[in-house]
Amino acid sequence: MVGRDTIVTTILAGFAGRVDTTHQVTNVRAVIDGDTARATALVEAQHLLTADHGTHALLKNPYTVELVRDGSRWLIRRMRIENTWFTGDPVAIFGG
Repeated sequence: MVGRDTIVTTILAGFAGRVDTTHQVTNVRAVIDGDTARATALVEAQHLLTADHGTHALLKNPYTVELVRDGSRWLIRRMRIENTWFTGDPVAIFGG
């Protein structure tokens, strides 16, 4: 997916009111080079159907994030999420 609005709209359309999620972020590493930075992290995402927590999916994903300084804050320029492993029912993510 490309573009913030596209990503937010797509994710919320598939998850809002349908899926409960939790995320754990570990092994965060960041390298700053002036007004740009690169960060990596491991993210474990648990997705449970709101109506039936017995239907779930658990994923482990390495994230790679390119950032750019915008005044006193950092903005994501590009983010890549790759799936390392997945267990559970894809319905918990993608629907029926």
